[in-house]
Amino acid sequence: MTPIQSNKGSQCVMKRRNICAKEQWRLFKSNRKTIAKQRSFWQSKALYMRILSAFFRWLCPCAAAVGLPLLCSGADQPENVVLQYHFLGATQLARNPDVAVAKKVFALRSTFAFENLVLNRLTRSAAKSLYFPTNAETVALLRPFLDSLLLSESMLSVGGASGKPLDFVLAIQLDKNRAQIWQHDLKTINQGPGEELRAETFSGWQWNKGARNSFWMVPAGDWLVVGRGEGLASVRSDYLQQIQKSGRPGPALDFNCFEADVDWPRLANWISLSSCPLKLGRTQMAISMEKRNFHMTCQVTYGEAIQWQSRPWRIPTTLVREPLVSFATGQDVEPFLKSDETLASFCTNPLRDQFYIWSMNEMPLQTYMVWPVDNPSDTLKQLSSQVLAALNPKLQALNGTQLIWDPKAMQILWAKVPLTVPNLQRAPEAEGQFLAAGLFPWTLGKKPAPNALWEQFKGRTDLVYYDWELTGPRLRELRSVVQILPILQMLGVGPDKPFEAGKSPAKPGVQSPADLVAGARLNVEEQWLAGLSLLLGNTVTEVTKTGPAELTIIRNSPFVFTSLELVLLSHWLTDTPAGPVNYSLLPQAKISGPGIPSH
Repeated sequence: MTPIQSNKGSQCVMKRRNICAKEQWRLFKSNRKTIAKQRSFWQSKALYMRILSAFFRWLCPCAAAVGLPLLCSGADQPENVVLQYHFLGATQLARNPDVAVAKKVFALRSTFAFENLVLNRLTRSAAKSLYFPTNAETVALLRPFLDSLLLSESMLSVGGASGKPLDFVLAIQLDKNRAQIWQHDLKTINQGPGEELRAETFSGWQWNKGARNSFWMVPAGDWLVVGRGEGLASVRSDYLQQIQKSGRPGPALDFNCFEADVDWPRLANWISLSSCPLKLGRTQMAISMEKRNFHMTCQVTYGEAIQWQSRPWRIPTTLVREPLVSFATGQDVEPFLKSDETLASFCTNPLRDQFYIWSMNEMPLQTYMVWPVDNPSDTLKQLSSQVLAALNPKLQALNGTQLIWDPKAMQILWAKVPLTVPNLQRAPEAEGQFLAAGLFPWTLGKKPAPNALWEQFKGRTDLVYYDWELTGPRLRELRSVVQILPILQMLGVGPDKPFEAGKSPAKPGVQSPADLVAGARLNVEEQWLAGLSLLLGNTVTEVTKTGPAELTIIRNSPFVFTSLELVLLSHWLTDTPAGPVNYSLLPQAKISGPGIPSH
């Protein structure tokens, strides 16, 4: 078993780039060496084989409801299209023997509860976005549409003319009975039969033509084509012409079960992306399945060449030790990020050079980071004055914490942080040419990491970023961390309760109805993540520079996402309350005990 299995005899159908999935996986595999026999590193094969496939049951409606960056197969996007997707549908996907384990996942009570919560929330969001009434009756009529998107093959295009609202065209394959239900309920939601619409050789209906809340619907063979506005009239015509010619709105997905494309720079004209730390580029994605794994390939194309430089790897072999649950490394990632004046002003910046991050499977937050420097002691002294001057005013205003310099121990400490002791120092033991950061004092394991780990990137001159994790155990660690967040909030630390000198910690109070509702959502999310953490194994991600203005991302995973991505995504999908750590990303967790109200 290799980190990424090859896709023999198959091709990716993303014709614009003329990308061959078989060739992508073959090249990736040729650079890798088998390390599964290093059992202490990759852990249990049995755990690795218990893979979840339920991801697609809610990915597709999320995309259709809130406009995730996704694409249909075929040629270039039409001029006004900024994102598209093509999803095979759970019904066809279930025929793939590699998703047999999904039946077990679908049978879990936590999966049903999570799916129901997410789809109900997305239904309300979709009704608002489409300018439909948001009353209970409309939501009840609209909800089955998302269930159909889970099961059926669908294609979506989103875009519009500059300065105009975003329009969309959705084609979904439905049986006769389901199509009739869609037509009846959409007429009810739009409060009438609407005006007749003739499109190509098909007849349909339209409502509020020319208005911001315009909506139309055209039955076409085994497909129902619906949309908003006239900004993508050419896309609608193309879908209908293809259905008339071949019975489908576009080419079939012969190999991939999901394809996607988003032009992020153009999408930013409609959606604010200013807070995104990444430089924006057009992103194309293809997901397939083989040997019970999801294989994801993404290509990111930028508008101009990226000035990136590869350097010889300086690997901290004596610092990284077992038992590992995750490891990541990168080099010169700064050119792919938006500039940060504060970080750029420091004498050393791991984003400009190399960095290594790993977590050990002994306790939550046992995570360390190192990066190479030529003169660690002198660099640390110089850095101490720079970071204290630049960051302490911001930290004091944010939550009352501060950075301090301990000249005797030669450490920069982050003081007044509950439960942890964040520190930056010269790397311990023989690895003295590194600066080392951690959330707790350093604890070196007894057994070094296997050489097979270093072979994954040693000598690579095209590698920008590499990441491996045991997603299940890592997810359990993150959930353990999340469960302490309410305790911190009770102590008055966090964005909702800014630090005030001399003020006593906040006391627990009676929960409001809104708190109780949020707690119920949180409980559903936590139960779902708990079920996932028992089933997920190895996730491997590689990011390589494959052209002057191009990155290629390849991931082999049981559930597409990493553990952190699962926590953040589930938090966003369920709209659970934000906790004080990381301020906007990590969710608060359900916890109960003496003096602590349970959610």
